[in-house]
Amino acid sequence: MSSNNTPDLASVLKTLAGLAPQNQQQGYVTHQIHQQAPLIAWPQSTQANHNPTPVSGAKVIDPATILDWSSGLRCVMKTVAKHDSILHEIRRMIKIQHEHEEQWWKGREALKQTQEARKEGQKKLDDVLKLIGGTVSAGSSNTTPEETAKELAAFDMKVHRAQVQMVTEMTARFRNLGIPFFGTKSELVRLKAKSPERVEGGASQILKEGNRMIDEIELVELQRKMLVLLEDLCGE
Repeated sequence: MSSNNTPDLASVLKTLAGLAPQNQQQGYVTHQIHQQAPLIAWPQSTQANHNPTPVSGAKVIDPATILDWSSGLRCVMKTVAKHDSILHEIRRMIKIQHEHEEQWWKGREALKQTQEARKEGQKKLDDVLKLIGGTVSAGSSNTTPEETAKELAAFDMKVHRAQVQMVTEMTARFRNLGIPFFGTKSELVRLKAKSPERVEGGASQILKEGNRMIDEIELVELQRKMLVLLEDLCGE
């Protein structure tokens, strides 16, 4: 957190950069940024054009091709059972997320306190000027409701950008860990604006071969469900 209480995006990215998947011996916005959002509040319809990096050894089923919950559940439970380091990694990601959310929350509260102190200071100055017959400035002031709201909005926007970047980084970590629904092949994901009959190219060929596709909204719901499961597993 910088001196003016704005979020330090460089610090966030530096911290996330240190979260490379560990080896087996070492063992992841809400938009209301003033609340500590749970991990499940940040699903993202991220699509990858390449297969996820295997955690270890060859996988019978490629997580990037899983499109239903039952298959995803079996896959993640087998993966977690074989690799204890995965839950350890996810716990670290949750911890870092919450730490940064707390910093952003405290920064916003500090900004509000600064604004209030500034407002009180301006009021006292105006009162003194009135007593001595001075002229109270009627010009623009950073203590007006409009200016304080604008200042808070600017802070919130910076936090939102930092949150989006953090979600992107953590989604990539999930893909690399082989977690289903976080590296789904793009040709298997149907844009909500298109129907299966109108999809062209590779996706059409996949449909002809008998494999189904998944809607973007369905994928986000599966991501939410998976995040809830992972958070529960980490809490055990």
